[in-house]
Amino acid sequence: MGPDQKEFPLRNHARRYGDIDCVASITGAQIMLAARGANAVMIGLLGTAMGVSTLVGSLLANKLVDMVPTGKLIAGALALFVVSQMPLLFLHSYAAILICQILAGLPFPALNAGLLGFLYGKTPDNMQGRASAVFETTVGILGAACPAMVGWLLQQPDLGFTAVMAVAVVCSVAGLAVSLAGPLRSIPNPDQWSEVFL
Repeated sequence: MGPDQKEFPLRNHARRYGDIDCVASITGAQIMLAARGANAVMIGLLGTAMGVSTLVGSLLANKLVDMVPTGKLIAGALALFVVSQMPLLFLHSYAAILICQILAGLPFPALNAGLLGFLYGKTPDNMQGRASAVFETTVGILGAACPAMVGWLLQQPDLGFTAVMAVAVVCSVAGLAVSLAGPLRSIPNPDQWSEVFL
C-alpha cells in the first residue's frame, strides 16, 4: 500500500458525511413540507433551486480548483455547507429552507472537483476501478439508507425536522472536522498533486 492509499478512508469520510447531510436535509424538507400540505410544485422547486445553485457553483468550480489549494477548498466548501444548514435547526419555513438549500448547492461542484480530482489523480491506473467501487459503494449505501432514517425521525413526536437537521449538521460538522484534522487540509493545487505524499 502506497503512502497515498492510506489517506483514501479520510477522503471517503469527508465526502460521505457531506452526502448524508445533503440527502437528509433535502429529503427531510420535502417530506415535512408534504406532511404540512404544501403545494407539490413548491416542494419540487426546492430541488430545482438546489440544482440551479449547483449549476452556478459548477461555473465557478474550475477557477476555484485552480486558484485555491485543494485542502483549503475542501474545508471551505464543507464550512459553507455547515453554515448553510445550521439555520434549519431553528427555522422551518419554506423561505428558510429554500435559501439554505440554494446556499448548500453552491459549494458541491468545487468540493467534488477538488476531492474526487485528487482521489482519482493520485490513484494508480490499475487501482481506479477498485477505488471507484469502494468509494461509490460506501457513499451510496449510506445515501440510500438515509431517507429511511429521515422518515423515522420525522415520525417521532418529539423529534421531527429539527432532529433531521441535527443529524445533517452533525454529519456536515464531522466532514469538516475530518477535512481540518488530518492531512487533507495540506493538499496543494492540482499542479502540485504529483509531489504530495500523505
